[in-house]
Amino acid sequence: MRKKRKPSVKKIYAKVVSAVLLLVSVIALFFFINDRFLKIDGIPTSNDVIIFFGGGIKPLIKPKDNEAVVHFIDVGQADCELIVTKDYSVLIDSGTEDNIGNLLGYLNFQDIKKLDLVICTHPHADHIGGMYKILMNYKVDKLIMPKIPVDMVPETLSYIKMMAEIELNNIDVQYANVGEKYVFDEDTFIEILAPSDDYYDDLNDFSIVAKFVDGDNSFLFTGDLTSLSEKDMIESGADFDVDVLKVGHHGSAGSSSSEFLEIVTPKIAVFEVAEINYYGHPRSEVFERLEQAGCTEYYVTSRDGNIVIVSNGTELRVETEKQYPKNAA
Repeated sequence: MRKKRKPSVKKIYAKVVSAVLLLVSVIALFFFINDRFLKIDGIPTSNDVIIFFGGGIKPLIKPKDNEAVVHFIDVGQADCELIVTKDYSVLIDSGTEDNIGNLLGYLNFQDIKKLDLVICTHPHADHIGGMYKILMNYKVDKLIMPKIPVDMVPETLSYIKMMAEIELNNIDVQYANVGEKYVFDEDTFIEILAPSDDYYDDLNDFSIVAKFVDGDNSFLFTGDLTSLSEKDMIESGADFDVDVLKVGHHGSAGSSSSEFLEIVTPKIAVFEVAEINYYGHPRSEVFERLEQAGCTEYYVTSRDGNIVIVSNGTELRVETEKQYPKNAA
């Protein structure tokens, strides 16, 4: 009578590995179903699990009750910012369509469920190229865009797709109205400061300029504002003396004029730019003008990755994906 052969160590190992993989797959599927459909309180989300094991998009910072978190998202040679408070989420621009997958992943990882306000600064592809996919994937309460003369409305595919999604989802659209405020609470709001005219020949000059105020702290988002529309802002008497400046037009020499920066007097400047670009952005002249205006703390997405500035109403804290030293060249 033959003795039964004991299973080999390799077979036992293979069965154990198969069982572990099956268990992990079942757990991952459960987390996915809970994230999307069940939403059971107390059950960790997929993001929570990824964070626990040290993964995910960094920095991940969820605002406390008294905080506002401003994200300058690395979308290459393009612009995209996200403002998050305890109760509100605001997206400014979306970058290009090429990078929209990264942006959607970033928003998901920051646990963004809806967008209370979307600002499309102007209809160039490096600002609204991926916006139609944002509108496909998120409920948007209100969208603000500049009013462009009929003969300057772009016929690009990205703009056409965005407008189609706006109509399809019946999104409330408003044209930028200088002086209008979107109030989150008594100390936190967004105010529209530009465009203040409609005679421009360049779409960049129609860029919406939005000032975000959180208590004593303030941020200025400038799109691709050029020195021409900066001059109009100066003449309008608008209050744009702020703590943090999103530098106009990716650090182009034709933006961020000395006269403009002398009024802005930012403590912190942020450039959104790709490491390799054909424009030479950010230009050395802009750094010189910033220093002349008293700003020596700056961050660049091509160097620092995603940049996050946390405001508690009185103080600012900066976190970056790559944690470069401040003011590093």
